[in-house]
Amino acid sequence: MKNFSGYLKSLTAAAVLFIIFTFSACKTVQSVLQEPIISLHSAELVKVNFSCAQLLCKVQVENPNIFDIPFPEVGWEIFVNANSFINGVVKNDRHIKARDTVIIEIPVNLEYIDLLNTFSSLFGKSQIDYKIALAAKFAIPVLGDKVWRYEPSGTVPLPQIPKLSAPVFRVEKANSSMVELFVSVNIENPNAFELPPPRISFNYKVNDTSFIQNTITSRTPIAASSVTPVVFGLIVYYTDIFRVLPSLRMLKDVPTTLDMSLSFAVPFFRGETFRLQLPGSLPLP
Repeated sequence: MKNFSGYLKSLTAAAVLFIIFTFSACKTVQSVLQEPIISLHSAELVKVNFSCAQLLCKVQVENPNIFDIPFPEVGWEIFVNANSFINGVVKNDRHIKARDTVIIEIPVNLEYIDLLNTFSSLFGKSQIDYKIALAAKFAIPVLGDKVWRYEPSGTVPLPQIPKLSAPVFRVEKANSSMVELFVSVNIENPNAFELPPPRISFNYKVNDTSFIQNTITSRTPIAASSVTPVVFGLIVYYTDIFRVLPSLRMLKDVPTTLDMSLSFAVPFFRGETFRLQLPGSLPLP
């Protein structure tokens, strides 16, 4: 019984010593560790094209200690017009060296088609308001649950539908066997980025009878913030016309119509098609 009592006293003393040592060690670490200095370095729009916009946030972290500390974990969530859109976490298994300062980059891609699928009301808008909620924390126990929070905000431009203007449809050259037709239309691109060449479908009608149908893709991209003419030609052979429409042989000219539609491989436009109907006249030999 005495032995058991002595063992219990020894165990209690050891426990007390362990608690005192642990508390002292924590107090020592707390007194030695200097809290990292975190600040928002920048948040800006770094890339815009017809498919996406890319935002880049930079968080500056300064380690004032004489020893290395782990990189913080940075969580982010982006809000579009005050509504949550996407989120993620940036992690790094490396350490920040003693007395060193680093910049942590948080890139965020906004795919326009995803924006439109989530917020259909954005179609036709010129821009959106965004806010990025950043939350950084360290895996350092003595810092507890401390979180550094930042909420940079701004606007992102949305793709704008181009406009068509100044269409031209005329006879460029004619002889006894054929006619060369010239077609041109100006495409006004209000966007700060280049648009891909348009896809053009056309139906050439002679005397209200469909004669030539085709689909082509222009080789000319539509320059940013400017007007780009899109030009193509048609060749009409009289033998083909008279084979299809023999009654026209007695006429000197005949009315024609060129029905055109232009579209762009830009998902945000949701298959928007631009249509033109150009009247004309075809001289006959």
